[in-house]
Amino acid sequence: MKTLYRNILVAGQIDAATIKQLKELGISTIINNRPDGEEPGQLTANEDQVLARVVGVEYLYLPMANGRPLPENLVEDFRNAVDNAEGNVLAHCRSGMRSSFIWALGAIAAGEVDVDQAINAAQNAGIPLQNARSVLQSIT
Repeated sequence: MKTLYRNILVAGQIDAATIKQLKELGISTIINNRPDGEEPGQLTANEDQVLARVVGVEYLYLPMANGRPLPENLVEDFRNAVDNAEGNVLAHCRSGMRSSFIWALGAIAAGEVDVDQAINAAQNAGIPLQNARSVLQSIT
């Protein structure tokens, strides 16, 4: 789990033990960008949500499947969740790449960051977003 930008942290798949610790780590909202059933043994969105509620953390399931078009309103829903969070937000998927990409799309479109700033923020969080440069540049 690493800071991506301001109050947004990014991570790969989280487990039950991690969810139990999130409130203590200052996380108020979880955004799950990983579709259910992507990999054997991963927690389902329903399991994640139950665990998050037990520890008092908001939970949103905003999945993005690899190699598929972006679901309608995904970027907007992600931004709204971040904007409405009362603390830190943890966005996760398998590696953190999709979560970082979704954040970058919204942040660039809103003029919050430019393409280089988005790529650098992701790089600092260990996410190689430079491969998505052409897509990110196409939204400016």
